[in-house]
Amino acid sequence: MSDTDDLDLFGNVSTAEQAEHDKLQAQRRNQAPTDQSPLDYQRRRYLQSHNVSPSDLGFKTLRNHQPLNFGQVFSAPERQQILDSVSAYVEHQGWTTQRHGAFPTRDIPVNVLSIASTVTSRLEQTLLPRLHEHTGIDIKYWTFRDIFVVGYHEDHQRALEMHSDGSLASLTLLLNDPREFDGGGTFFEKFALRVEQVPGDAWIHDGRLDHSGVAITRGKRLVMVAFIDTIGGYTDILRS
Repeated sequence: MSDTDDLDLFGNVSTAEQAEHDKLQAQRRNQAPTDQSPLDYQRRRYLQSHNVSPSDLGFKTLRNHQPLNFGQVFSAPERQQILDSVSAYVEHQGWTTQRHGAFPTRDIPVNVLSIASTVTSRLEQTLLPRLHEHTGIDIKYWTFRDIFVVGYHEDHQRALEMHSDGSLASLTLLLNDPREFDGGGTFFEKFALRVEQVPGDAWIHDGRLDHSGVAITRGKRLVMVAFIDTIGGYTDILRS
């Protein structure tokens, strides 16, 4: 598969997501000029950027790079609001376990939570400008393809096997206090690196890097994950 091919998240997408993808791709083809569009050019340049020196490229690329800490996104009270919203939803609806077919997680999509718009807005404001800095792709072309909270638990899902996401970029953000669990973290095979997070910090990585969720041995670990991409074309189409 070439660097410019679109990949499915976890190697599998839902019927609804595929339909939305096809719709947006059609809109993009209708709106794009006959020659290469700015998005196509920027995306292709990013996907090939690991072969270009930063001085020639003009930015420090995320492509094939070690994960980057973009800093604090949610304060302790804000994280507690998110956790309370997750808890209230789970109490009535339970966790989902089959949303990602190839590598299923015990999770809740953020878009069903009462604080969904607040979370999405904050992520857009804080992460997209930084993604532009490390990819060269304009902010207006980025979109969050999926945002969800994974609930690792000593009695349920303890870990997640090695996989890649297929998105251009992925977010991992620890929500709960590390004293509530033992073990955990994200392991990146290429760098033999285990990332243990400070709650609220946004760790961003190339979605095509192989990584795994390290097993917890006690307690529970709640992590916000997002797949960030330019799938289907322009972000302004997604918001129209």
